[in-house]
Amino acid sequence: MSAGNDKSCINRILSFYNELNKAEKKAAKYILDHPRDIVHFSIKELAESCQVSEATIFRLCNSLGYKGYQDLKINLAGSIIKPIENLHESINENDDSYMIMNKIYRANVASMEKTLKLNPAELLDEAAELLLNASKIMFFGMGGSYYLAEDAYHKFFRTGIPVETSSDSHWQAMYLSNAKEQDVLFAFSNSGSNKELLDNIKLAKEYGVKIISITNNKKSPIASYSDISFISYGEEYMFRSEAMESRLSTLMITDWLYMSVALKRKNEYLENINEIRKVIATKRL
Repeated sequence: MSAGNDKSCINRILSFYNELNKAEKKAAKYILDHPRDIVHFSIKELAESCQVSEATIFRLCNSLGYKGYQDLKINLAGSIIKPIENLHESINENDDSYMIMNKIYRANVASMEKTLKLNPAELLDEAAELLLNASKIMFFGMGGSYYLAEDAYHKFFRTGIPVETSSDSHWQAMYLSNAKEQDVLFAFSNSGSNKELLDNIKLAKEYGVKIISITNNKKSPIASYSDISFISYGEEYMFRSEAMESRLSTLMITDWLYMSVALKRKNEYLENINEIRKVIATKRL
């Protein structure tokens, strides 16, 4: 039975991934990582690249609901490769609402995909371990970046790890005045060059505090001073700044870290969530 066009090839792989056997997962992961290459591969070339048998590729196609390897390639090319070509189109005054919606959607998807490629899983593991063992996490940001810091603060509050946040550089400095080496400062800055935030990062370093940051520039001062630096991809277009585009990518990174920590603190997390829900329920009609 053909998979048809009801769901893209990539989405099908993501949906069925946990049901695949070990060899099929190996091939599926290769397809996810190299979608453009696959449409030009023969089944033999794909099998060799994945270091699995051709029979495994056939089984994978069947597991995903495709008639065969050629059917998978056609769906992959039609639903994934072609749309990628037009992701970076600027919004202009002649665009109607439908076009504006689609251009923003495509740009956001492209930013998140590039952010995914720019930040290896090993970096996520390293940062999650740092946060997991922190005696306190301070979420700092200035201006528009503060709202991203505040969102992360609200997420990590649920994990049971002590957290603090502020958009005021003086309050940030006061929080740092009693910081310990086991504490972590999580800094948010799209440019990576906000002077007030950078000054407090330098202060945190004096106290032995570990620094995690999310910026749009891996060569920025804040990224350079960080122990772990994530890159939130975003491009600037007419009517739309790079900060607007990278915002969703930043939220995605904090979601990665939040879920990684929450899963490792499952019991404390579930207990906290239940208590929070009980309290919030009293505030509703």
